[in-house]
Amino acid sequence: MLKVVDNPSTPEESTRAPLFLATSVPVEFGLGFYDVERDNHETFRWMGLEGSLKVTPQATGFLELRVFSEFFDLSQELQINDGDSSRTFRLTHGWQSLSMPLAQRCETVRLRVNRIYPKVFYSSDARQLAVRIGTPCVHLDEQRHRAIFQQGSNAVLNTAEMIAGKTEMQSTPAALGIDMYGVCNVKPPCVYCDWDFAKDLEKENVDAPFNVDTLDEYGEFFTNASSLINCSIGEPFMMKGFDELLDTFGNNGKEVEITTNGQILTAKNIDKLLGRKIELYISLDAATPETYATLRNDTFERILANLRRLIAAKGGRSGLPHIHLVFMPMKCNVHELDDFVRLCAELEVDRLVLRPLNFMEDSNLDWEREGYHFVYNEELLDFEDLVRASGRAAALCEQLDMPLSDQLDFGGDMEELFQEEFERARLEAPLPEAAPTTPPVATILDERTEFDPVDLAATHDPLGEGQLPACLEPWKSLYILRRGVMPCCYGHGPIAEMGDYRKTWNSRVMQKIRRELLDGRFHQYCLNSPACPILRKSDHVEDSRLVRPPPLYGRRALQLTLHGLRIC
Repeated sequence: MLKVVDNPSTPEESTRAPLFLATSVPVEFGLGFYDVERDNHETFRWMGLEGSLKVTPQATGFLELRVFSEFFDLSQELQINDGDSSRTFRLTHGWQSLSMPLAQRCETVRLRVNRIYPKVFYSSDARQLAVRIGTPCVHLDEQRHRAIFQQGSNAVLNTAEMIAGKTEMQSTPAALGIDMYGVCNVKPPCVYCDWDFAKDLEKENVDAPFNVDTLDEYGEFFTNASSLINCSIGEPFMMKGFDELLDTFGNNGKEVEITTNGQILTAKNIDKLLGRKIELYISLDAATPETYATLRNDTFERILANLRRLIAAKGGRSGLPHIHLVFMPMKCNVHELDDFVRLCAELEVDRLVLRPLNFMEDSNLDWEREGYHFVYNEELLDFEDLVRASGRAAALCEQLDMPLSDQLDFGGDMEELFQEEFERARLEAPLPEAAPTTPPVATILDERTEFDPVDLAATHDPLGEGQLPACLEPWKSLYILRRGVMPCCYGHGPIAEMGDYRKTWNSRVMQKIRRELLDGRFHQYCLNSPACPILRKSDHVEDSRLVRPPPLYGRRALQLTLHGLRIC
């Protein structure tokens, strides 16, 4: 594992500085880029066909770029030239990290892509758009460079195998579900948490350790994964060795999703998070202390105070870590949805996550808390009510400029499929007027550059999304949990024991799941997973549109998979 800088000698520095952070220097954008924008994930600048970066000269270093490609078929390539050598990267869809060693004393890096984003998708925009570039940097961490390069190679192979319809994979999962810690600080547990049942499933693995040695044992499954998703049922900030794990994740270039209840976001824990590529999901589910108390306890105001400190310390929205505030609409809290959206906007969290409460046929959760009687199966909203909640949240988030991730819309197309219910929710109550926006001012590198007529053609599949299967989870992800190995974050149960993850990746059942999806059908495992949003939507559509061959869900499903919109 990568070594980190020793504990700082200055007393005001209370945490260790990972090598890539300690040696990182910023890079300036040169010609070819437009003004700063922000999507649901990152701050970025659009680039045309070409662009240049200005680098502070130093003896050595590695250029690290965050790049977003709109293409799904690996047809877009980015060439990076430091004046001494050049390297061409095939781009997968979505945000990805690229890394390249720079020539000594390099001052300018030139970027060039082979395809623009098809003009048909932004016909009213005069700009020439090709790729989004996040904030670049140069650092001295060679192991991080090697790790990012290897992850990128695996991601390209993974996508190529998926496009080719492979069911037996040479690549390993691009996203790896991990089980960090199984002890929680909320006692009694949250009213909707079936903690005791989940612990029973862990059996002899209940005390299985998770540390840097575990990551070594995972071998290429850890090394090749671009992102890690903590799917444990405990509170990660309680675990010993958490700091060392964060260092290992960061030093190996991983994007990490961590879910917390937010009740112990102390100043020390906030310091651990700052500057790290972490997607921090905080389960709140309420807009008032009273409703929060019926779900958990009386720590609502303390959580908000800690959140404000964390968001201020990271520099507001878009700073690292990214903060996602989670709301699960239930009968006991759905009346607070509007206020929750407004709370997220006021706090300036990076994203609001709308997450449906999972259907559990045999749940016996029954709590009396703070005068409210919570019975799990009676709290589940009808599908039509969930659609209206989605429409309501989408409308208000749009008006308040609040980025939204709706996990009910995993797979996409919900607004189109349930347009009437979606629109009805938008009109339930007056919404604030949207603030006027000013289009960013363009700075074109070369006004003489001509558009490629092929890229501008309004073809039936200009981005190559039709080459992807309906759901990408069985190709992109694997979840190695104490309760067993799962092919999908929405799966109804494990398909193998925790230690059998290597042979499970290309096992008979995994290959059958992939084959069925390639043929446009749900496998029986999928049909037995009622929490799956794609399956839930298919049950509420009168025709068979949701169980047909691709590309119905291809584009959105891949985007969601890469951007961490999962429930564990």
